[in-house]
Amino acid sequence: METNSFKLLEEEDEKLHPPPPDLEQSVLGSLQVLQMMGLAMELYIPKALEMFLLTMQGTLGELDRKASSLQEDNSPQKAEDSINPFNAGPGKE
Repeated sequence: METNSFKLLEEEDEKLHPPPPDLEQSVLGSLQVLQMMGLAMELYIPKALEMFLLTMQGTLGELDRKASSLQEDNSPQKAEDSINPFNAGPGKE
């Protein structure tokens, strides 16, 4: 089996120029910060999303109740009561 000259060069380079110890500490510190951020996101993001969805469901439930009460009335709306978004604003008829 032949020896890989690139691996030999890499081993020689590592022996001649070892990585500084503060670099390893810096990388490990960054990894710890990222790990803590990941844990915080894992704990809080789903709860915030759940709270948002529950809030929206409550609002949608109120809209559904209003819509069903309007349907039960079966009273035609007057032309003045209807809202036309293309004809809105002061002085518009």
